[in-house]
Amino acid sequence: MSEQNRTLAAIALMGLILMVFFSDWYQEKVAPGSTAEPKPHIESSFAKESDTLAQTMTVPAIAPIEAPSSETSTFDATAFQGPVNETTIVVTTPLYEMHFSNKGGGTLEKVFLNDYLMKDSSRVQLISEMADGVLSNQFIGYDVEDFNTKELLSVSSLGEGHDYTFPVFGRPASFSFELALASGAKLVRTFTFYPDSFHFDLHQDLINFDKANAGRYFATSWSGGVAPTEKNRTDDLYYSEMYALLGDDSSPSDYSADEDRESEVQTALTTWVGSRSKYFAAILIPQEPVSEFKMLRYQTPGGDETSIKVFDFDVRDAFDRRNPVSESNYRVYVGPLDFDILKGYNLNFEEMMNWGWFGIVGKGALWVFKALYKIIPNYGIVLILFSILVKLLLAPLTKKQFSSTQSMQQAQPQIAALKEKYKDDPKRLNEETMKLYKVLGVNPLGGCLPLIIQMPILIAMFNLFRTTIELRGAAFIGLEFWIPDLSLPDTVGTLMGLDINLLPIIMSGTMMLQQKLMSPSANANPQMKNMPYIMTAVFFFMFYTFPSGLNLYYTLFNVMSILQQKLTPQKPLPVLPAVPAPVKAKKKRKK
Repeated sequence: MSEQNRTLAAIALMGLILMVFFSDWYQEKVAPGSTAEPKPHIESSFAKESDTLAQTMTVPAIAPIEAPSSETSTFDATAFQGPVNETTIVVTTPLYEMHFSNKGGGTLEKVFLNDYLMKDSSRVQLISEMADGVLSNQFIGYDVEDFNTKELLSVSSLGEGHDYTFPVFGRPASFSFELALASGAKLVRTFTFYPDSFHFDLHQDLINFDKANAGRYFATSWSGGVAPTEKNRTDDLYYSEMYALLGDDSSPSDYSADEDRESEVQTALTTWVGSRSKYFAAILIPQEPVSEFKMLRYQTPGGDETSIKVFDFDVRDAFDRRNPVSESNYRVYVGPLDFDILKGYNLNFEEMMNWGWFGIVGKGALWVFKALYKIIPNYGIVLILFSILVKLLLAPLTKKQFSSTQSMQQAQPQIAALKEKYKDDPKRLNEETMKLYKVLGVNPLGGCLPLIIQMPILIAMFNLFRTTIELRGAAFIGLEFWIPDLSLPDTVGTLMGLDINLLPIIMSGTMMLQQKLMSPSANANPQMKNMPYIMTAVFFFMFYTFPSGLNLYYTLFNVMSILQQKLTPQKPLPVLPAVPAPVKAKKKRKK
């Protein structure tokens, strides 16, 4: 294979690799994942009960429920039905609004986040329509059939028979539910909320369970995963996953879902279990690691535009029935996939975000973004400054790439002469070509290496723009009519049902110009002259539905590369004697 054909194959292979890398299929394999100030306060561990009680509000004592006497030692779901009505408690804080039912001792029905909006300007709501009894309990094991509390009514410490609003501003506050069961056993669940955190604490007291056969495990459940919130439902669905931090791992294990229902009990030391959508997460964190959890995951039918990924999981806490009082305590996080917030828990929550192979580059870029945003609160301007910083950082490599490309272009006449002279001797042609490169000081791979080094930054930026919540809904201030959201394509209209996105078109134009400036000379293989068109077409279709922020970054980078290329003086090559034309062998006369 000739050198030009090898180069053509290499460039085509690079384009194929890029297309595969940025495809949903490959991202699924390798990464199965607001700017409101000030940031919420984070506590890295559970508060001691005495500390919590000292800080919480005084609430009415729980009125005891008379449970019918029973000689049986097993649960009976209808054993305690008393005069209890279904009620709702609405918890309001500066960050969110949560709706709790008195079913199941306090099940979570709605979660609205105050600082994150949907496309219709309504608040984001995170409880899935497929949810059923979020934070309800189950008793599992031994000769007891799985017993779920989600349909049983409990009494709130705030009172019975009325709906309540429970504001939490200034300091933490708590309320409780009491759920009476058979044989005198009861479950008391206390919820503690913090005005500056997306998490709340759930303290569960199991009282008099030494008198009842309660099974081996006491489970606390999450149902439905996280509701989709984005206009691009397919994109949101793609990032919907379930995660669990197991054993001594520093990164959580991930679990996807498809139309086949998969139910599995994972037996391993479990620090936390959670689910995420594109930008939001729900996580159950037991106070002490548990030994197992069960999960059910599947995708409802209907296609990406209407289907939902469902993740049900119950975290199982072993308890000793011989104790008259046992505890099972959790911290529950329901909020944004904000890197700084998640990292503050010191439990590797931030690894739920899709950083890909070059996560350290993406995390560094995010840090620079946030630092610039504190100075200039306009992510569009921040993106321009970031592009300039990256260009300055890579300028020496880019200059080397340009110089190598120019040298290769200048050497084309000598290379063409060698090909003509040794066209029947490939081995000799390669030897003479390498000698020529050495004499001229030209490295045929010199233009590829800087490009390869730049690829991690491009890939990291790809992941950053697609999954970072800071850019969600962030407009280019001053150009809102064109770029209202840097995390979405800059659609300016439609044509025959197709979205018209301007930035990918502009980006392709700058890339075409840059490629033509670096294209081979007239003496090169004619096939190589088509490479600017091929590479531009590949990138155009690949980038067309990408976030406008990523297209803006790459366009600016191309423009600055063109300017640098125009300003880079050509280095003259050494003058060499012309390669003599091949001498045709004379035919011998027949005697």
